[in-house]
Amino acid sequence: MTTRPRLTIGDILHRGLVWSLLGVSVWGIVMIGVVHRETLRAGREALARQEALGPPPVVKEDEQNEISLAEAAQAAFKNRTNNS
Repeated sequence: MTTRPRLTIGDILHRGLVWSLLGVSVWGIVMIGVVHRETLRAGREALARQEALGPPPVVKEDEQNEISLAEAAQAAFKNRTNNS
């Protein structure tokens, strides 16, 4: 029967480092999946809450401000093209 040669300190440290890096890599991949699944779940819950509330009410004042801003922008563009 032959005996196996003893491992040196460097070999033991190297194996430990390799196994540690492998473990951290596997743990990281698993955690990516867990975080992704949790993010999707939270997004679905937020969407369900938003749909349960219904569409946000339209404020007439905000709508009128948007219309006036759009008209002002269009008028400025027309003035610029007419002056050219």
